[in-house]
Amino acid sequence: MATDLKIDRRGLFYAGFGALIGGSLSLSRDDARAAPQWPGASFVTAARIDGIDCGALLVDESVSSIALPARAHCPVLMRDAGAALLIGRRPGTFAALVDLEAPDATPRLFEPITGHRFAGHAAVKGDALFTTEIDAETGDGAAVLRDAHSFAPRARYATGIEPHDVLFARGGEVLVVAIGGIARAADVKGPAINAGRIESAILELDPRSGAVLKRHQLPADMSSLSLRHMALAPDGETVVFGMQDQDRSITRPIMGVLRVGRGIDLLPLPDDEGALRSYIGSVAIDASGRYVAATSPKGGIAGLWSLTDGRWLGGFKLADVCGLAADASPGCFWATSGHGDVVQLKAGLDGLMPAAHWTAAAAFDNHLLRS
Repeated sequence: MATDLKIDRRGLFYAGFGALIGGSLSLSRDDARAAPQWPGASFVTAARIDGIDCGALLVDESVSSIALPARAHCPVLMRDAGAALLIGRRPGTFAALVDLEAPDATPRLFEPITGHRFAGHAAVKGDALFTTEIDAETGDGAAVLRDAHSFAPRARYATGIEPHDVLFARGGEVLVVAIGGIARAADVKGPAINAGRIESAILELDPRSGAVLKRHQLPADMSSLSLRHMALAPDGETVVFGMQDQDRSITRPIMGVLRVGRGIDLLPLPDDEGALRSYIGSVAIDASGRYVAATSPKGGIAGLWSLTDGRWLGGFKLADVCGLAADASPGCFWATSGHGDVVQLKAGLDGLMPAAHWTAAAAFDNHLLRS
C-alpha cells in the first residue's frame, strides 16, 4: 500500500541564497503533519543550494551549508573526531572532513591515490579507513586502505570494475564491497559500454590483507544488474543491498540480502512491479533489525520490506526521494528529496507512514547520514 504526500512548494523559497553558503537556512514545517518540535536528531548530506553544490547539516529545524569544492555523494561518520567525511561524487577528486560542531569551518581535504577517482563511498573502523576508488584510465577499481587520522594510503586492494559502496561487517573482521561492474570510457563519466554483461558482485575481503574471503555473484540471467548500495543490520552479519538495472526490457528484483560468509537472497518486487523503475538509490535497516527500507528517486517511492521473512510491506510516494537513514528509534526512518523534503517515516506491517514533514530551499542529494 502506498501513502501519498503532497510536496508543499509554498515552503520553498529560493531567492537570495547565494550568500548562505557557509551560513544556514530554515526548514519550513508542514503544519498538517509536523511534530510539535524537531526530534533530537541531526543529519549530514550533500545538497545543492541556489545552484551551488555543498554539504548540509540538518539540526534544530535548520540547514547549515558546508562549502565544498564540488558535488559530494555519501557522508560517513567519523565519530572519534566529531566529524563527518563527505566523499566526492564519482568521478570524485576530493574527500572533505567536516567538523560537525563548526560546519562553517574550512573542511580538511584529501585526494584519491594518483591516477584514481573516488567512487563516492568510504567505511571507517578504528584507525582504518577504506575508500573505493577507480583508475581514471582503465576503470579498474580498488578498496584503498588509509590511516583514519592522517588519511595517508597504506594499501591498495584490487576489486574489479567500478567498486561503489563499502562497509565493515562482523565487528570489523570483514570488509564488504559492492562492485558496480559497469565499464565506462576512460574518464568514467559516460554511459555503460557493457550494459548486458555487467561484471557486478559483492566481495567479502580480509581488511588486513585484502584477500578475497568470498565472492557473491548474481545468476547469468541477471547480468544487467549493478550492485551498488548497502546497509548493515544490528547483528553485524546481515547486509541488505540495492541494485540498478541497465536493461529495463524485463523487470527484475533489485533488492537483496547477504548473510556474510554464506549467500544472498533476493527480495520481492512491490505489488506494482514497475514502481521502483529498476533503480535503488539508498538503503537502510531500522534499529530493531526488523525492517528494510529503500528509495527509488526515479520511481518517486520509498519502499519497505520485512527483514524477518522478506515480505514487501508497502511504499511511501515522494517525488525524487533518495536520501535515507535509520533513526535511533526502532521502526523509524528519515528520508530526503531533491525538492527539499525532510520526512520522518514510521514503519509497520502496512508499510511506511509519514510522522512529520519539513521542506527547505535545498535540493538534497543521494545519501543521508544520521550523526
